[in-house]
Amino acid sequence: MPDRPRSPALRLGFGAAVATTVLTFITFALALTALPNEEPYPFATETIVSQWPGDYLWMIPAMLLLLSFVVLVAALHDLAHPGRRVFSLVALSLAIMAATVLLIDYFLQFTVMQLNLEKNQLDGWALWTQYNPNGVFIALEELGYLLMSLALLSLAPLFGGGGAVTAVLRATLVLNFFAVLAALVVVSLMQGMDRGDDFEIAVITVVWLTLLIAGPLLAILLRRDPLPFPQLQERGVHR
Repeated sequence: MPDRPRSPALRLGFGAAVATTVLTFITFALALTALPNEEPYPFATETIVSQWPGDYLWMIPAMLLLLSFVVLVAALHDLAHPGRRVFSLVALSLAIMAATVLLIDYFLQFTVMQLNLEKNQLDGWALWTQYNPNGVFIALEELGYLLMSLALLSLAPLFGGGGAVTAVLRATLVLNFFAVLAALVVVSLMQGMDRGDDFEIAVITVVWLTLLIAGPLLAILLRRDPLPFPQLQERGVHR
């Protein structure tokens, strides 16, 4: 009896789930070493130089993480039940928007700001540097991770079956959004528009923790037999 066809989306999705988990862990670990050494933020040239280039290294795995996240969501969109593909399409659209915003943000920091710092060309850079809690970098991070949080929430309806893994995954994706929303409300009520980097740190932490939990769970589901994707079972596809 001939083997059943294999789904490229299953293999790609599994690899992306593993890559997303690993890259999130590496990014998170490196980002923890890039926190400001003192308050107020280190705009003094000698202080910034003392933290360079370590404060920028985490952006390399962060950019790779964004690419793997888009691939993961694209694979889930291909695997989604036809009746729920509108949710996966929304998730994919939001993931692409989030990745675009954050990739531009991180790429400019890594390629432009570092060179200006190295050459001591600091005139007018205050608005763009990651060290400015009221700057463009922080605002773009807030926007990007808010979009990622919405993308993760939009994936939740894809996993409507039973089973402990599916239930935990669905709850994690939903709680991620409400945790981000609560952080935004609390920080905004306490600080108004002058949020500094408090909400930025909160939203990044919530999204990265969500990926650290959801990534392995998705990898398990994408390797499970029978598959948690009814339309693939109907086609006779296996992992």
